[in-house]
Amino acid sequence: MTRAIEDNAHEILNQRTYADYIGTRPGAERFGSHGLFTDDGVQVKLKEVSQELNAHQGNVWTLIISLRREDAERLGFNTGIRWRDMLRTQTQALADSLKIPMDHLKWYAAFHNESHHPHIHLLAYSTVENEGFLTKQGVAKMRSSLAKDIFEQDLLCIYEKQTVQRDELRLHSKELIVEIVSHINAGTYDNPKVEELLLRLADRLSKTKGKKVYGYLKADVKALVDAIVDELVADEKIAALYNLWYEQKEEALQVYTEALPQRLPLSQNKEFKPIKNAVIQEALGLHADRQDVEEPAQADAPDLEMPEAPESDSQADDPIEPDLPPAFRSYSGGRGRKKDTWWTDEYKAARAFLYGTKTSKPDFEQALAALKKEALRGNGFAMHDLGKMVLAGLGCEKEEEQAQEWFRKAFSAFCAREPKEEKPGYLRYRIGKMYAFGYGVDQDYLKAAEWYEKSVAEGNPFAAYALGSLYHRGQGVEQDEEKAFALFTMAATDEDKPNAYAQYELGRMCRNGIGTAPDQAASEQWYKQAYQGFLKIEQDMADDKLYYRLGQMNLTGTGTKKDPEQARMYFEKAAELGNADAMYGLGKLYLSRDFSGRDVKKAIDYLMAAAGKGHDYAMYTLGKLFLEGKEIPKNPEYALRWLEEAVEKENPYAEYLLGKTLLQGVDLPQDIHRAVSLLEKAAARSNPYAAYALGKALLEGTVLLQNLPRAMELLTFSADQGFSAAQYLLGKVFSSGELLPKDIPKAILYLTRAAEQDHEYAQYLLGKLYLADEGIPKDANAALHWFTRAADQGNAFAQYQLGKLFLYGREVEQDMEKAISYLTASADQGNVYAAQLLQSVHSNRNWSAALGSLRLLQHLARIIQNRIEDERKGGKGGIDRKLKRKIDEKKQAHGLKQG
Repeated sequence: MTRAIEDNAHEILNQRTYADYIGTRPGAERFGSHGLFTDDGVQVKLKEVSQELNAHQGNVWTLIISLRREDAERLGFNTGIRWRDMLRTQTQALADSLKIPMDHLKWYAAFHNESHHPHIHLLAYSTVENEGFLTKQGVAKMRSSLAKDIFEQDLLCIYEKQTVQRDELRLHSKELIVEIVSHINAGTYDNPKVEELLLRLADRLSKTKGKKVYGYLKADVKALVDAIVDELVADEKIAALYNLWYEQKEEALQVYTEALPQRLPLSQNKEFKPIKNAVIQEALGLHADRQDVEEPAQADAPDLEMPEAPESDSQADDPIEPDLPPAFRSYSGGRGRKKDTWWTDEYKAARAFLYGTKTSKPDFEQALAALKKEALRGNGFAMHDLGKMVLAGLGCEKEEEQAQEWFRKAFSAFCAREPKEEKPGYLRYRIGKMYAFGYGVDQDYLKAAEWYEKSVAEGNPFAAYALGSLYHRGQGVEQDEEKAFALFTMAATDEDKPNAYAQYELGRMCRNGIGTAPDQAASEQWYKQAYQGFLKIEQDMADDKLYYRLGQMNLTGTGTKKDPEQARMYFEKAAELGNADAMYGLGKLYLSRDFSGRDVKKAIDYLMAAAGKGHDYAMYTLGKLFLEGKEIPKNPEYALRWLEEAVEKENPYAEYLLGKTLLQGVDLPQDIHRAVSLLEKAAARSNPYAAYALGKALLEGTVLLQNLPRAMELLTFSADQGFSAAQYLLGKVFSSGELLPKDIPKAILYLTRAAEQDHEYAQYLLGKLYLADEGIPKDANAALHWFTRAADQGNAFAQYQLGKLFLYGREVEQDMEKAISYLTASADQGNVYAAQLLQSVHSNRNWSAALGSLRLLQHLARIIQNRIEDERKGGKGGIDRKLKRKIDEKKQAHGLKQG
């Protein structure tokens, strides 16, 4: 392949007539008046092609592909049609090789059926002048693609048996490579000669000026480096890996040529140059007695615990008013004449059917009939309750329009009564609620707030609680937590009817420091009052939401002691009344390994029941259980069904889990576009796990294209939400300086947050930073503290570092007993560096040189393995994979973890 006219250029004047030449010369197989062809469906007009080439000022690449006559006959490449059809399948490969976009590529070819060497002439160029270029790699890629197509049938038909044997050999070699590398990584390396050579190189480098890079070293120093590499290759495992790499390379070359190049010693092979600079870095580290060790693998986000079912929204739950409010008067302005009030004995009886009592369950059919009688008498409360029953489908078919009709009647009745009342605060509160919920009117939080304000002015505690909820959420009013706190306090401390729901909210606000200073004692006191208040309400009615609330408080020990059995009892009461949250709570409780009554079958039954009622967290949990396969048999397809249903309900945890699963493509087919969409949606709903998963993928740039600004935005959000994995990852980013400018103080900030949550890798990395004396003052005590906390959690890397600290006795007082203890603990967990150091201690050899030799052996094994994998994939993944390999090699050369 060449950018000039090929060898027969003397037959023509220049490239402007080359198309005429190849299309009409003797021997050209013609398709009509000439032999030129191109893409399918494109009619070639020779005159127009020649004119276009005359006017073209850019590069034109030409190619001749020739076969021996016997090969052409055997493979079927003895006609122009066969060549034409094959070349049309190679358009993308041609464009890739020439670095020309497909929509800019033009190509033409002609088949010459010469007696001894049938061949085709091909020319290609870009419609954009000066676009495209050809490298040696491009030539090899094009050659490979064409050869695979031309010889495909040959390989399948003639050498089928050999191909099967070759595939078996490749599979065996792949397994062998994995086995060899795992043995290298899991074992120690006892080679005194390498250690001695490393020490000599370290001494020689200490006297060398200028760059300490292989290409800049003097010949005698280079010879030392080469000797170390040759000694490493003498290891039988490395030699086996190198031999496998060469066998694979030669197998590929045999497609194009029978003359194989002579094998080179690894130290002279340019493909493996990075190992030489790794040797230099190890030698330089000997005199510095460096503390580096291979970084632990990046800790992924810990698997989510089941998210708590969202507690029933107290504003939406319609606080229960079982008794007549204290300031309630006759609605006709009279003084308590029963015939003028809506709070009749008949209405109270209807409510008893609706809510149940301590001794009897709700009877919705009876309630419906009794409330209809009261509504026909003009009772606005009864009309309102009928609307709620029809809206929820209690005792009747669920029918929203009919429900709204009852609400409209109730609203009209409330509005007609309100101006006639001597003390209309309670009715104003009820009118405000109808605006808040959109019952009988368009939902309007501003109008709701205005009606609540009027009611609060009359001292109504229900309205104080409802208005406080609006200020807490910023609905209809500007969010104001302090004002919400004050209104909740008013409702909670009412002399006649202290509001238990308001007391509960005050407990939460005091605990979390919302609208007031954090006060744990006050929080506990408010929660206790709320619990007692809920128990009093329970005495008069059987309400599913109330039972669920009491169950949650017993489960979490909020306002009362933790009592899972009592929680189960309340949840079951609520579940019997059809409460989906309670069914979900029972499902989680029966799954808990801390619950004495743990029963996975019951858990699944309750979760199914909750999911059947549309509970999105139950759907998510079922999806997660079937996806993991820990508690129940794994079933990704069934998991997908539940996750998809939860996603339809906009559940952020389901969006996160499904998005992450589709991104990984392990349990379900990979779907990058859908995965990103789901993770973005979950992150927008403030899910820290989704923000972390998407941010991490955008940071790494392997599955997704790297996008550092968006990655950092997502990771920062997740970290600010308190997710320790995101805090750790940000700490790593700012401490390494690879992707962003190094910022050690910021790294310390994030790592400390994660470390305080007992993230062991954050504790370990903090210890390393405090020991490094870079960006912050060296602090051996802080390093010792964080290493110890990580080691106490079983972190093998922290145990190793503590062993080194006590062994060397520089930053801390030498203590051989502690050193051996920590190194042994680390080695017992498979840390080969700890094992190597222990071995060198016991054999009284240079500790640093022993560790350096082991690191180099592992680096070299990894480099060869990566080369083999790259070539097996035929460059799949393109430039990104090659760039990643180069980055990894640089990291290897500096003793760093691969990304």
